[in-house]
Amino acid sequence: MAEIDRSLKLRSFLNEWATVLIVVLILAAAGVGWWAYQINLEPTIETEQRLTEQWSESTAYSHSASITNDSLPFAAGERATNRPLYYTALSQELDGTYRYEYTADSGSVEVTTDTYLLIRGGRIENGNMTETYWELSEPLAADSETIDPGEPHRVDFTVNIREVLQTIGTVQQQLDSNEGIVDVRVVSVSQLAGDVESDSVDTTYRSELPIVVSPSTFRINEPVTVDETHESFETVEVLAEPSPVQAYGSIIAFGIVVMLLILLLGLRYSGYTELTDEEQELIEIEQARERFSEWITTGEFPSEREYEQTVLVDTLEGLVDVAIDTNKRVIEDEQLGVSTVLDDTYIYIYIQPDSPARDWLISYADTTIDEFDEYEF
Repeated sequence: MAEIDRSLKLRSFLNEWATVLIVVLILAAAGVGWWAYQINLEPTIETEQRLTEQWSESTAYSHSASITNDSLPFAAGERATNRPLYYTALSQELDGTYRYEYTADSGSVEVTTDTYLLIRGGRIENGNMTETYWELSEPLAADSETIDPGEPHRVDFTVNIREVLQTIGTVQQQLDSNEGIVDVRVVSVSQLAGDVESDSVDTTYRSELPIVVSPSTFRINEPVTVDETHESFETVEVLAEPSPVQAYGSIIAFGIVVMLLILLLGLRYSGYTELTDEEQELIEIEQARERFSEWITTGEFPSEREYEQTVLVDTLEGLVDVAIDTNKRVIEDEQLGVSTVLDDTYIYIYIQPDSPARDWLISYADTTIDEFDEYEF
């Protein structure tokens, strides 16, 4: 027998599972439809932190030195500004300015700043004083004022480098020791009080300007300054907009499920999935062949040998039962659509419903294959 076509297999599958598939598609349509509704018509409410206020404050140093002695690179009367290195042979003093400033939409802050020179000896590791052997401090400048946003608070100071060198020398002479490293820096301490935006300000900041002094030069190292940003947030509810993939994908998925449901219902109620008795028998034959394939061998219907009696079997399963009982094989003629079991006395025949010789074989079951020539198959 030739393999049954795919359309018959599909109709058989739909005929057997149509009810289950309809129920599954109805549930899927309800689920996908609810999902699409939730995404497109009932967006999710989410909470997020929204910035309501932001203000910042910072401190900084600027410095310069007046050239008092002529040289090829520098002329007397000039001013060297914000240089990393100055020369004590050309300049004896370092002039500096400490600045505090804040940026906001509104506010009023009272700033009180004390600036002093800190000279100390001790042990330094990674730029930090870990052990202090001795320490001196000298006031340089002080100022207090109330400032508005964007208005800088400035404190000017002057460090006499030659006096610093003399002080260090005097301390080391009095201590009779130059143990440790001498650290020199300008320290500015600002006390703040007031209101900025909706924040109450009451804090103290310390900024430092390190200076490395030697008999020939004084170097300005990286200053330690303040750079603060203050933010205020509020929790607000916002609509979570679905992504285009979710929005359109849910609608498309719902449409596909509904179309499949309508198509299946149409096939079901149009009678497309119903099978005739002959088609149902062909499906059963196919299933039986798959189950009993080890008992079936393809071949040709016998024509040389006469049998005393021919037995017509109603089903392929029944013919397989005969083969099992007689310990014979089932011979299948795919061209004629006939399956046989050959016994010593009997020939057992199962004729498939689509066999081209079905009518003739039923009427003349003992006719040999040679007499089929007059029929066109």
